[in-house]
Amino acid sequence: MPGSVAVQATVERLDQTRTFLVGVAPAGEVIQGVGTGRYLHAGPPLEPGEVPAPMRGALAAILVFEGRCATVEDAYDLLDSGALELGSANEAGAVGAVAGIVSPSMPVVVVESENGRRAFSPLNEGLGRVIRFGATDDAAITRLRWMRDELAPTLAAAIGHTEPVELTAMQAEGLRRGDECHNRNVASSAALICRLAAAISERAASTSAAARVLTAATENPHFFLPFSMASAKVVALAAHGVPGSPVVTTMSSNGVRFGIRVSGCGDTWFTAPAPVGEPKLFDGFVQADAHPAMGDSFITECIGLGACAFNAAPAISSFLGTSPAQGRVVVDLMGRLTAGRSSRFLVPYDDYAGTPIGIDVTRVAQEGIGPYANNGVAHREAGRGQVGAALTQLPLEPFVAAARALAEREQAAGAGSR
Repeated sequence: MPGSVAVQATVERLDQTRTFLVGVAPAGEVIQGVGTGRYLHAGPPLEPGEVPAPMRGALAAILVFEGRCATVEDAYDLLDSGALELGSANEAGAVGAVAGIVSPSMPVVVVESENGRRAFSPLNEGLGRVIRFGATDDAAITRLRWMRDELAPTLAAAIGHTEPVELTAMQAEGLRRGDECHNRNVASSAALICRLAAAISERAASTSAAARVLTAATENPHFFLPFSMASAKVVALAAHGVPGSPVVTTMSSNGVRFGIRVSGCGDTWFTAPAPVGEPKLFDGFVQADAHPAMGDSFITECIGLGACAFNAAPAISSFLGTSPAQGRVVVDLMGRLTAGRSSRFLVPYDDYAGTPIGIDVTRVAQEGIGPYANNGVAHREAGRGQVGAALTQLPLEPFVAAARALAEREQAAGAGSR
């Protein structure tokens, strides 16, 4: 497929694919390859012995949550024995924030496109000392058990008795209300809670259960994040596999390596060392505490959200340690690195201009500068949890390598056709 046609086809899929909320379910029931002896993690595949400390902490806590180990110490012993197989969540159609661990009992959001593509993302625990940031304490494990036993079944029942929720439309509305649908989800969370509130009240096991679910949801400013991530993953899946397309359809990091996959390069990963950036840290932490980037939530940038929509969410600058003016500069840069503009993700603060969509590895290589993404930051040590958040410039090398590989593919295809 000629380059310009391939780019146009990919951008159209990013711009036009609609996603819908299907439900919430245990991961082992809906994701192929998740089972007692196999969990998923964020980022490109990890080799044995590479699992970083915060991810080890998350895995240990989840092994206790799953009932496979009685204590976190026992869980570390099991991990060291090699008895647990780990796979990349992205390769199974799932995306997880930070450590991104997906285990059989983990409740995940299920999102589907009109043509039946599905993606999954674990429900969000909130901020701070939570398992996805590597926390291992009893409170974090207890919270996740409550999410499995009460929050998830209540949400599933409510979603099943609510008119279909189009998440791409909700993301577009979020931008109009001051979110960028990655690190700021305040308005989108409120909108989704309002949409489900009546059904939660009707379908919860009791009025007190409904109250607990609604309270937890309203107290979590990132409640919408897994819904946004799974929606973005479905859109990206629709854009993947276009021959000759230089558009990025996966960006994620496992704390060791940051990696991308490109529409026209199949399932090949292009990687570089995971970046640390310059995060804004919570009180009491210093730069040396910050672990290199982890998580699959960069998938939102792939479809025109997050850093591509930074100017839609000026309030996020205080959380990331930046400024609204810098946000506009970032979006201008992302516009130079992308192949098109969204017709649905519109920014009121920019005269309703569409956000940049379709990060193009050839453009990135030509500009010689990596794109930006927003991310939460975990402590370098297991058990410590979140230490801050950042606007992080991503490594240039994977984009350059992908552009080179794509050019070589096209050259080989041209030679083969003669």
